[in-house]
Amino acid sequence: MKTFEERLRQESAGWVADGLLSAEQQAVLLARHPEGEGGGRFLAVLTSVGGVLVLAGVCLLISANWQAIGDWTKILGLVALLVGANVAGWRCQVSPGRWPGLGDVCFMVAAGLFLAGIALVSQIFHLNARPATGVFIWWLGIMAVPWLTGSKAAQFMSTAALLTWLGWEMQTPGSWLVLANTHRWWSETCSFFAVLTLLTLAIWFAGLALRGTQHEVFAGLHEKWGAALTCLGLYLLGFVRHDWDWQNRTVPAGATWLPLALAGVLVVLAGCGAWRQSRREVWAIAPWLGLALVAIGSVYLRWDVGDGGWLWSVLAWVSLFGLNLGMIHAGLATGRAGWINLGIGFIALNILTRYFDLFGTMLEGGLFFVLSGALVLSLGIFLERKRRALLRGLRAKPEEIT
Repeated sequence: MKTFEERLRQESAGWVADGLLSAEQQAVLLARHPEGEGGGRFLAVLTSVGGVLVLAGVCLLISANWQAIGDWTKILGLVALLVGANVAGWRCQVSPGRWPGLGDVCFMVAAGLFLAGIALVSQIFHLNARPATGVFIWWLGIMAVPWLTGSKAAQFMSTAALLTWLGWEMQTPGSWLVLANTHRWWSETCSFFAVLTLLTLAIWFAGLALRGTQHEVFAGLHEKWGAALTCLGLYLLGFVRHDWDWQNRTVPAGATWLPLALAGVLVVLAGCGAWRQSRREVWAIAPWLGLALVAIGSVYLRWDVGDGGWLWSVLAWVSLFGLNLGMIHAGLATGRAGWINLGIGFIALNILTRYFDLFGTMLEGGLFFVLSGALVLSLGIFLERKRRALLRGLRAKPEEIT
């Protein structure tokens, strides 16, 4: 998400063009709110790492004296830590809200402590160990925190908990969302990646749907992580050609359609919101997402058209490449530098991977490494120069961004 200073620079150019501000007044405003050099993002990274370290330190201190602590002392102590972390987060993030970065750390620690509490209670009272249920309870316990506090760290933890729960349910025998009863690891994993790609696409669309709303603070988080994970899912589906012999699989009736249907419903709902709030971005990437959906559906439903593994793999490669081009185009049109960086990064990864995947066994050892090294160096230099040129042009012409 762009900072206040970046948005002020972009919006004020339009105010000057509309006659609402003079050029001198714009200069005064920009001088009063100068753009930083990424310090806010750097601080966010540091606070997130700090939160993880604090949580790990607390866990290590407790584990060092675990046997000497009584059961109820463990529970009461964990509850005290949980309440204290949430209260501290509220004071730092919301009221009076003077240290939002520290508040994010506190809410991240609180989310981790809640999960630790579920594990502790299960251990003490010997409750039925079903990991998916424990993660579901964890998600239910933290899902409201970010919407009440505006904490991006809490929203990240909540989204991660939701994806973890759905993923675990799809891998748990007897679950209502189980993918299939199969001993073919790769085939089941391909189906898992197909559904996961749809779920991350729903997260991406949810970020676009949050633009211009009262919860816009979460839009950038959902967009960047959703886009990155969607591209990663398509990238992994590009390897499906290596194991397409699924004819002998036994798939129970009704065991495969429900996860796909649930993910599809989430994509449609989030996509409708994204279309309302961010129509230009959706329009830029929609054609390539259509190709991606064909690849996802074919892999999940095991559509066999002869040499289907090759067909669906190539479709995943092409849809990923086109999606990345669409992201770069939309990023240039709307001022999203993160989309440009992600698009160029995955284009490079896609090209290099397919080169090694397709031609790695066709050349002699020495010649292969020479050509590969030259390709990597040339591609890296070209894409980095292109990325910098695109970002320079984006910053130099804010008045063209609408």
